[in-house]
Parts: sequence; structure tokens; C-alpha cells
Amino acid sequence: MKALSAFYPRILPYLPGCPEPLAAQVLVNSAIEFCESSLTLRQNLDAFNTSAGRIQYDLEPPSTQHDINRVMGVTLDGKELSPGMAEIIRGDLPTGEAKPRGFYTDRTDSVFTLMLAPPPDGVYEVVVNVTLRPARAATQLDDDLYNIWIDPIVSGAIARAMQIPDQPFTNFARAQQLLDSAARQTNSSRIESNYGLIRGSMRVRNRPFA
Repeated sequence: MKALSAFYPRILPYLPGCPEPLAAQVLVNSAIEFCESSLTLRQNLDAFNTSAGRIQYDLEPPSTQHDINRVMGVTLDGKELSPGMAEIIRGDLPTGEAKPRGFYTDRTDSVFTLMLAPPPDGVYEVVVNVTLRPARAATQLDDDLYNIWIDPIVSGAIARAMQIPDQPFTNFARAQQLLDSAARQTNSSRIESNYGLIRGSMRVRNRPFA
């Protein structure tokens, strides 16, 4: 993980007079948007076991520096489950207890809940693959965001600051140019990630499920 201050040499020279708290805010906002759009920060969450009859399981991000952005896949005892919408999953699969074959997710505020169908009839190991984004209150960003994807992130951060009216660094035209550049790079990152060309943030961590 990199402290936010590690990014400042790529941001503050373009924003004369910008205070560091503002630089931190626009940096985190830019990193969040990049991660939401590119889906490049992917990780398997800690494995956990089902309980008979229990269909819902809250998902925990790997640290307080992260939020879960999207659930990309679920395996149960090594077998991939079928994703679907709640109404379709509940309508197509048995309601009695059995080995789960499908899943859907629910989100309340910032809490993701995984729903399994049909309800488990025993203990199975579940591994959930997710995309992550920085938490709004993050004080650090992933190493990959610094080492691989720093350009679209700092471009987005600088652009957001330049869009603030009546500042020494206000520059709406330049802000739009930077946002267009960041959008192109973000789209390229998503395409590369989808085709497996970027693997830097794919990792599995085995720790006790909290």
C-alpha cells in the first residue's frame, strides 16, 4: 500500500496553492472512479464455510482501506456457481435445502450480502471473487494503483481540482482534456484486465474469515 502523499509529486506541481487535504480528496475520488470503471483491482476474499439452512452471508472487504465494488464470481467447494437476479434464482432453483447451484447479491449501504440458492444442506467452502475500490476515507492506495495505473488516477485528480471555481489552479479547459485522457486510459485498463493481460492485483489471501 502507498500513502496518499506518494502521489503528491505527480499532482501538486500542476495545482499551485492547492492544500494537501484537497489533493487527498480529489486523489481518492479519482482512484474510486478508476476502480469502479476499470474493475482492475480483483481479489478472492477469505474463504468461509456455509451453515445448513443459512442462505445469506455478509462479505467483508480485505481491509478498512477498501470497499467491495462488485462480486465477479463465487465458487462452492471449487465449483463455480451461476449468477443471477434474485427473482430468477429463487424462481428457478429448489427452495428446499440442497447443495447450492446459484447466487445473487444484495447491498445495503456499504455492506454486500451474498445469497446462495438453494439453501445449503451442509458445510461447503465458499470463495468469492470481487473487485475492490478505495474506501472514501482511505489514507493509502494499492501499490498497483501507483505502479501500474498512476497516470489515469493523477490525471483525474488534477482535473477534479481544476474544476473548482475561483482557485489559482482553476482551468476548466485543461480539466476536460485530462478527464478525456483518463477516460481513455481507464477504458484500456478494463479491456486489458478482462482479457487477462493485467494480473498485478489478482491475489488470494488465506486468513480467518472475520
